[in-house]
Amino acid sequence: MPLTSIAAAKTVSDQAQAEKILQKYNKKSGVQIKLEMQTEKKVLGTKISDKGVMIHQTGKLNLAIEGEKKSEMIFDGKKAYLIAYPDQELDPDGKRKVILLKVNSKNQLGLLSDLFGQPKKFFANFKTKTVSSDSKSLILKLEDKAKTLKDMTLEFSKEDKTLTQLSYTDDVGSEIQIKFDKPNFTTEISNKLFKYNSLKSDEVVSQ
Repeated sequence: MPLTSIAAAKTVSDQAQAEKILQKYNKKSGVQIKLEMQTEKKVLGTKISDKGVMIHQTGKLNLAIEGEKKSEMIFDGKKAYLIAYPDQELDPDGKRKVILLKVNSKNQLGLLSDLFGQPKKFFANFKTKTVSSDSKSLILKLEDKAKTLKDMTLEFSKEDKTLTQLSYTDDVGSEIQIKFDKPNFTTEISNKLFKYNSLKSDEVVSQ
């Protein structure tokens, strides 16, 4: 078999291994994952680090961020919301700002939803450029077929069979890196986490 064919076969095998790891996150009972997110906006010269918790259940997702600004993204399978909470110290009587989000495979919510809920769909939007693999880790560098996202990289632990890191550059040039802790499949997950409970004081706008 030619070397190019061998390399192509190995790439397919490595991607299949990555898909198999991701498939276990898509459970009806749901999964909870603690994470650290770093966003660098080079145009503005800013770098923000946040911690949060992502909860995924077949077709639904909740991403709660605790950092300089508290926020929550909710996707109930059909509609998506971004809730920005007021600073309790600077603005204790402030109102929540709620944005009705459009979900697609290129924004963060859609990207995470596809990655953990529909890995085949996720990989269908990318071409595998390079693969680094050893006994402990698997790293895939991907190219966005639509050229919207850049430098997409997925890192997996072969020992734990988990996704450990996702990094990419979004459509406005922000460099995003998300590090994932080990998934927790034992925490009882309430359906309330995937529902937007409106308040009369909410300031609601569409994206």
